[in-house]
Amino acid sequence: MLQQRFQAIIAALAGGTMVMLSACTTADSGESTHGDTSSNSGFTDITDQVGSWDMCKVLSPEPVYEQTNASGYVSEPSHIGLGSASNAEAISCSAMLESPLSDEDRNVSYDVLLSVFPGNSTEHVDDMWELRQGGFFEETVAHNSQGLTADDLVIDKDLEGPWGQGHAYALFGTEGATAGSAGAMIVNVRTDNYMVELYMHLPDDPAKSQAARYELSPEEIDSKTSLTFDRVEFANWVADEHITEMFNAVTAALENDSEVQR
Repeated sequence: MLQQRFQAIIAALAGGTMVMLSACTTADSGESTHGDTSSNSGFTDITDQVGSWDMCKVLSPEPVYEQTNASGYVSEPSHIGLGSASNAEAISCSAMLESPLSDEDRNVSYDVLLSVFPGNSTEHVDDMWELRQGGFFEETVAHNSQGLTADDLVIDKDLEGPWGQGHAYALFGTEGATAGSAGAMIVNVRTDNYMVELYMHLPDDPAKSQAARYELSPEEIDSKTSLTFDRVEFANWVADEHITEMFNAVTAALENDSEVQR
């Protein structure tokens, strides 16, 4: 049941974005919407190497657990290999976490998916980038079922770092009629050879939603929360810090391949 719930959450938030991944190898190569990926520095296929890892040992969800003040795992960290239904061309670590609501006698759950997408060519990585980044915007932002729009994007920015290209989207309700609405975020960074990604469901905030229904002022809505962590602060931590930690962990594992990550 938990696995079914996890898949349902991803399907509801990301729409066809996940499903489109199964077509990555046959998709027409297109120019990315963010930045230049035309580097010809050389390509190395790392699929076999990454495929031999236990991804939860390389990309652990523990930092996310700590940053969101989680109280436990609904679904323990689990390695997912190539060919999965949700991320056909990724090797991933998935987990579902939970935190107590400060004003209610229940917990809220949220999932995280940490992935490496190895390419079989630079053009293949181009395609996967467009399907993940472009697909997220098309399916989750442009056609959001909760009434969220591009105006509700908390983060939409290119990321600078030790990679060739990076971009982050975070969409959830923070103000106005949609304040408190659940959402999702996706952060991708890439080289010519592979892409590293964090995809995450961000839970709703019942206190903000109630304040919005009562048409309280923006200041009052902003002051209300049921969550034990600030979603805006968390999303910025992922985009500004944690994705770099993830990329560095993958780089280190590639350079110092050992039994530690298997």
